[in-house]
This record gives sequence, C-alpha cells and structure tokens, in this order.
Amino acid sequence: MFLPILIQAEQKCLRCKIKYICTRFVKKIKLLLWLIFFSLLVNKPCNANNVRNLIVYAEPNLFVALTKIARIYSQNYAVNVAVNFNSSLDFINEIDSGEPADIFISAHPIWVETLRQKGLIDVYNVGYIANDELVLVTSKNNKDLSAKLLKKNITLEQAILALDENKNNLIIDHEGTSSGIFAKNFLQNFTFENLSIFTKVNEDRNSLIRDLKNDNSAYGLLFESQVRKNKDLQILANKKDKNIFYRALVIAGDNMEVAREFLKFLKNPQAQKIFKENNFVIN
Repeated sequence: MFLPILIQAEQKCLRCKIKYICTRFVKKIKLLLWLIFFSLLVNKPCNANNVRNLIVYAEPNLFVALTKIARIYSQNYAVNVAVNFNSSLDFINEIDSGEPADIFISAHPIWVETLRQKGLIDVYNVGYIANDELVLVTSKNNKDLSAKLLKKNITLEQAILALDENKNNLIIDHEGTSSGIFAKNFLQNFTFENLSIFTKVNEDRNSLIRDLKNDNSAYGLLFESQVRKNKDLQILANKKDKNIFYRALVIAGDNMEVAREFLKFLKNPQAQKIFKENNFVIN
C-alpha cells in the first residue's frame, strides 16, 4: 500500500528536479542571449566606424563582373563599395567638376590620358585588369546575311568589306565610349563606296544594343564583353586587339589608400576569374 505512494512521491520529486534543471537551463540561455545582444549593441558603433567607403566609376559593359567583385570585396574587407556605370565621357566631366570618385575603370585611351595630364590620378597606381575584342554583330533575326558573312573564321576586315558590297547599314557608338573610339579608329583604315555608317550621339541614351535589336537588318561594332551573352544578337566576326585593355585608375584625393587596396584586389586570381567568366580577355 505504501509502495505506490512512495513511487508517486519519488516520481513527483524527479519531475521537480527536472523542472528545476530545465528552468535553470532556460535562464542561462536567456542570460547568454542578452549578453550577446548587449555585446553587439555596444560594439556596433565601433564596427560602423571601421567600415570604409569606396566609389567606383566604370563603363556599363563591366556591370556584371564588377558587381560580383564589389560584393565579394565588401564582405571580406569591410568596405562599402558603390559602383556607378556610365560612358567614360560622362565620368570624365564629373571627375573634372569635383564629383566624388575613388576609382575610374575604362578602356578609353583619350580620357585616361586626359585625367593623367590634369593631375587627377595617382600615376604610380594604374591597374591593367582585362582586355577586350572588337566584334561585328547583328540581330539573330537578320534574314539577309550574305554568304560571305556566314563563313567560318571570317576576319573582321573581310566582314566589313562584305557589308560595303551589300550596301548595309553599320552603327557605332559615339567617341565618348571606349567601343565607339575603337570602332571609329578601325573604320578609318577603309575606303567605303556603299556602306552607310551611323554614329550615335552622346545625348541618345538608348543603347546601341537596343538599336540593333529593333532593327534586324542593321549591324554594329561593339566589344565582345557587351554582347557575348546576349540572346538577341549574334557575333559574325571579331578582331583581337592587344590595345583594347581596361585600366583601373586611382583618383587623387583623401581616399587613395582604400582605392589602392581595391586596385590590388582587381588583379588577384579571384577577381580575374570573374572577368574571364564575363567574356573579358585575361592575359
């Protein structure tokens, strides 16, 4: 008779002990969480002060590659990286007028030299980060391609002459862009009789790629990095040119130390791999 009562008493005691242990455990967990919370709260201003800022100006065809690189760099080095994309001409005007910028990335030979002559860059820290190629492209819906343009391994020079024979239209970007200046310099080596060449103006904010999509019969000279992954365009011919290379320039100012660190990161294997994955030529 007393045995069931004794067992019930022991069970009740055991439940009390378990409840007591659980209560103490929960209290310890709560205390630990509060300590972590207050630790983060106290340290937050210090961490915020340690985060540095970096402003990068770059050409639009660098968008995908630089966005990935900037994200990785920001996560690993506690630097807030803001990347702005526009034509080299627009950026040159902004830098010249005093707009905040720490890094300028461009393949445009004239504007890079302009910054150097004006003393606006750190001439001892210039990074050669990638190369590009000039390509002839048209819409994938172009039904009037000549037999010559359909040949495999046709050179860019041969393709341009074929356009002249067929009285086609060729569109190039304005000289304020890197692809525009290289396309213009390339075409100066020819004498055309029938080819109609249209040069976009800087005020026209529609991209050349959009123009080619809207006009199935037109052709364009662009960089390979601009069109390689575009599903609406096809590359007909390309020209390897060692003179088309992107330089990352450190803008003279108070943030040059951070800019130099980012410049080094652009040239490391991880960043170079990302450039290569996005159709830039890596030497």
